[in-house]
Amino acid sequence: MGLSLSALILLAANVGFLLLVMVWPLGQRTVRLTRIVPAPREKIWQALFPLGANATWSGDLVASRAVEGGALIGLSWLGRDDRPIERRIALDDVVEGRQFAMRIVDDTALDPSIWSRDREGGSLQSEGVGPGEATRVTIEQSDSYRGLAFLVYRYFALRRRVSRLEEWAVSGAISKKTLLFEHPLRQVGFALLSALLIWPLFGLTPGGLVAALAFTLIIAVHELGHMTAFRIMGHRSARMIFIPLLGGVAMGGRPYDRQFEVAFVALMGPGF
Repeated sequence: MGLSLSALILLAANVGFLLLVMVWPLGQRTVRLTRIVPAPREKIWQALFPLGANATWSGDLVASRAVEGGALIGLSWLGRDDRPIERRIALDDVVEGRQFAMRIVDDTALDPSIWSRDREGGSLQSEGVGPGEATRVTIEQSDSYRGLAFLVYRYFALRRRVSRLEEWAVSGAISKKTLLFEHPLRQVGFALLSALLIWPLFGLTPGGLVAALAFTLIIAVHELGHMTAFRIMGHRSARMIFIPLLGGVAMGGRPYDRQFEVAFVALMGPGF
């Protein structure tokens, strides 16, 4: 039996949505976030500036040292050799205690060309004086994007970073919280939402709902295969994120090590 008109319309809308989210060329875009943090400007500067005394506040950056024209930083994320990823960054427009801009020149995990249009900057402005001194913090990230997905991800990642900065500035520590989209209950909710969104494609009947749920379960098992492959290949962690309409995404704990690993992880999805 052929698809109904409503199902065809929904299918066309989903395909258009996928193109917009994944491949539509958006060009250079900037994500910018401003927040007033209740802490002195100097304290925030020492945390945000890559060569600041408290640059390792978040745990994402584990080491940094000055080099000609910029800095060499070590990240907590592991590379192919199971060692922290290192990046060489160039620092521009530095005004001590007030603003800086940075760009990635070299990366031990990814080809430098990936970062050719990536830029990040920060600026600080004091708000008030004395015990109630606060700082207006502005952080912006600029890159060239294809599709909305990574642009939206950048926004939420930047918002989380600024929230953690505020927490650290007030309490001197940051709590370990599960990312918004990765909380188990939210993932179950996203899976159910995905099943409901594709239900019309199978017919708005009880049998169609069962088919949509079964299809969603197949996606989950498929991603479980990728996660299992990541762990077999030595990744210390692996996780899956369900995205309504887009399906699921499995992510390992480090970049791929060799071509065999790429093929093995890819084939283990349909293999399951």
